Amino acid sequence: MTKVDELVARAMAMATDAYDDDAAVAELRRLAGGADQALDQAITACMAQPASLSARRRAIELLARTLYE
Repeated sequence: MTKVDELVARAMAMATDAYDDDAAVAELRRLAGGADQALDQAITACMAQPASLSARRRAIELLARTLYE
């Protein structure tokens, strides 16, 4: 499993399970380990996931906050 796959899987899980955005972003930041390119690719990969639009939007939002904050 690549780092991108791990980020996508974790972001999609947290999109429906996490209530604390700051904690979710911190966990994604730790998982990414400074790999901004992997975060960017994970954002794109989330768009293609077989999940509801709201779950994908939230996962992308968490990944984007991780990348840009």
